[in-house]
Amino acid sequence: MIDRLPSGRKHAYEDALEKAWKDVSSLDLEAISSELGSGAVSDGRAVLIKMLGEACTVDISCRTVRYDSPGDRDVPPYLQILILHYLLGLSAAPLTNRFVSFRELDGGALYYPAFKTRAIDPLVKTFGTEPELLRKIADSLGAEPLSIGQVSFRLNFFEKVPVAVVLWLGDAEVPASASILFDASANRILPTEDLTVIGGVTSRTLVKRSQQ
Repeated sequence: MIDRLPSGRKHAYEDALEKAWKDVSSLDLEAISSELGSGAVSDGRAVLIKMLGEACTVDISCRTVRYDSPGDRDVPPYLQILILHYLLGLSAAPLTNRFVSFRELDGGALYYPAFKTRAIDPLVKTFGTEPELLRKIADSLGAEPLSIGQVSFRLNFFEKVPVAVVLWLGDAEVPASASILFDASANRILPTEDLTVIGGVTSRTLVKRSQQ
């Protein structure tokens, strides 16, 4: 993906990734191992995390992030940045278990147009008339059902960054709508710009599942 970007954006990604690796290299991983979970840190420099349920290994010594699935694929650079930012933002602060809308995040109103285009519109287009398909996909991902709207569930994008996906069905007068909500603690770990990416990746994952 990064190789197909315009040169300005490509350099921005490369610079952001370089800075993230530099910052992560100074982390005391053992000190945050309790936040990552038992067995998440190996050899002092390799970290195992889950992203939307898929295991990834972050090797800080080699500066690689790879999926642990068959094929041992590299994680795309923009997701590597997100994962490294997550490691940098981890703290002992507990989840609030209270979901808030994207607009309630720091600067959420500013980022909302991009968030709507990347995350919300594809959900409405794909599932607005097929709520049962969305519910079936949620079940396949092991999501926790919620009681909001007509279809809603909780997913762990990262263990400490859960999201709630909500679908409201339309009628003759009101079109279908959707939302992706975040735990109120999300900005303690990641900036809103990164949470925009999380919304988009969550949406694309669900839409992709609908095509399989």
